[in-house]
Amino acid sequence: MFDYTLTDEQERWKKLAHDFARDEIRPISLELDHQEDPAKCAYMPHLLEKLDKVGLRCMSIPKEYGGGGVDDLLTHCIVGEEISWGDRGATGWMLSSTKITHLLTSDVLSTKEMADEWLPQYVNDPTFMIGTATTEPDSGSENQLPYNGVDGGYKVTAIKDGDDYVVNGKKHFISNVGYAKLMFTFVRTNPNVGVEEGASLLMIPMDLPGISMGKVHNKLGYRLNQNAEIIFENARVPSKFLMGPENCGVSYIRKHLRGDALINAAGQIGTARAAYEASVEFAKERVQSGRPIAEHQTIGVKLVDMYTKLEAARNFVYYAAWRQDMRHKFPPDPPMTLSASAFAHEISCDVTRMAMEIHAGRGVQRENFIEKWFRDCHNMLFSSDGGNNMKKVRAMYSLLGHWGESDPSHNPVVKGADVSAGDGL
Repeated sequence: MFDYTLTDEQERWKKLAHDFARDEIRPISLELDHQEDPAKCAYMPHLLEKLDKVGLRCMSIPKEYGGGGVDDLLTHCIVGEEISWGDRGATGWMLSSTKITHLLTSDVLSTKEMADEWLPQYVNDPTFMIGTATTEPDSGSENQLPYNGVDGGYKVTAIKDGDDYVVNGKKHFISNVGYAKLMFTFVRTNPNVGVEEGASLLMIPMDLPGISMGKVHNKLGYRLNQNAEIIFENARVPSKFLMGPENCGVSYIRKHLRGDALINAAGQIGTARAAYEASVEFAKERVQSGRPIAEHQTIGVKLVDMYTKLEAARNFVYYAAWRQDMRHKFPPDPPMTLSASAFAHEISCDVTRMAMEIHAGRGVQRENFIEKWFRDCHNMLFSSDGGNNMKKVRAMYSLLGHWGESDPSHNPVVKGADVSAGDGL
């Protein structure tokens, strides 16, 4: 049975994350969010070294490389909720840490030599971040399914030339551009076939010639996490940076990665929880018609609904994370990760909307957190891991057994992605 008691280690990480969110993140959150120039909203210059000092930045890195050695998804979800209670956009460092660990310790996609070279650099440099580059101006949702037509999928090409890949094209909506020192980039190594036979993954050092940052995206919410374009112009990437086999395809790569969709889902819960807690306090203090508005049934019942939705979402997400951690004992349940993530994103929007209703006119004022939390949660509803509709489409195909079938004639997506416990890079 699922044990709801946190271990001493989980309690320690939870307290560390909450204290950091309260003392370091929340105090600068509104000021950064309100910057007109989106390039000035980024949390990285203000928090990375502090995160490193308290031991959070490298929590996912194996202890043999000097990191925290946290390798279970549930603990990451617990920490992600607390950090997002401070600010939803300030969780990028965590996904950076988990992704570089998953990628460089994968027996299929990486080598011990690559891990030995790069993980110590990550640990020893308090500003080291990575990113993953998937989305392009002309290929978004189809990368999530993926569509396997020659005309679809990644347009960024990486053509072999001697010992290098020559990379050209543009990625956009990419996190950590301008701060990431490595970018794990999905590219088309064979543009004459679909992405299931012609896509590869490159680990690209961002200081190589021919790589530049384009426009920084000016988003509705989640503004502390910088998203921007990457422009590749005849960038020569040594072939030693190829992850896994060449032309192995999107499904093959995703199958060997544990995704971070549930950490994002826990982050949504953290931000919604902040809105709920603020609403409870406000409703107790705000007096109308001779009594606190919390005692008016319209408001009191709304608070109960917020509480119920949060508890339901947290239990679903945490259970899904626990199931992934226990994958050696349970068969994979691919729809669970996707549906838990979609549910948490929707619930967070419900809760922050109700918080605005309770705060009424104060809820829409820019000097208050309520409207910011509303924007943050709704921004992620449409953009996180392909957006909620795409999560549900993937869950639907997986639930019906269409993805990962051995007979391609039964598969609505030719050689479609295996939506396994590892899906969601």
